[in-house]
Amino acid sequence: MNKVIPQLKMHYLNNKKSLIIFWTIMVCISLLGISLALYLRSRGIESSITTNNSAAIIIFAAIASAVSYSETFPYVISIGCTRKDFIYGFIAYCISLSLVMSLAFNVLVLGDYTVFKLLGFNIQTFGYVGGEITLIRFCSNVLLHFTFLAAISALFGLIISIIYLKGMMYLFGIGGLFIVSMFFPKAREFAFETMKFIGATFVGLISPYKMIGLSSLFFFIFSLLIYPITRITQVKR
Repeated sequence: MNKVIPQLKMHYLNNKKSLIIFWTIMVCISLLGISLALYLRSRGIESSITTNNSAAIIIFAAIASAVSYSETFPYVISIGCTRKDFIYGFIAYCISLSLVMSLAFNVLVLGDYTVFKLLGFNIQTFGYVGGEITLIRFCSNVLLHFTFLAAISALFGLIISIIYLKGMMYLFGIGGLFIVSMFFPKAREFAFETMKFIGATFVGLISPYKMIGLSSLFFFIFSLLIYPITRITQVKR
């Protein structure tokens, strides 16, 4: 634990600027959406408003975890930490990043929802379709985004660990096998049904708890897979 905390501080310093820029952009987009809605209403255009920025935080979490692994791994090893220390620190970072992103995102969603409602707009907020935002729904949505982002962060950490160990061509081979599998009807149907299930869960059409459980399981699996790969990876100077 005494070597995990310094790593988290290092991740915080490395990500602080990008986090500020990202959330500044997200807030500006929200303000722009409110301003545009008011302008359209002033022109006599009335319609239901739907907001959705989930894709942005998923992409940010994926990129942040991949960059953090590749940039901090050689540094952490060079200052005397073991690979096990690095893995613990990286997993703790993925959890912390996912929790912060999930909380910030859902607070922003709640802010958008509240402002649009006060202004008299009919709004459908992504993840809260079909009803008011209650404390239970807010907490379940925070947990849903947290576990899903943690799984995505661990997945991209695993991907970058493979690239760091074997090189990009090895990953291209895995990607090629995935593409070939899409020519098989059963595999293609499974992929489409999976995407449909994920979309319906995040929209709020079905209960989030199954996705929360699956995301937690995949986070655990990806984290376990990162461990043996990192243990045999040589630091690139």
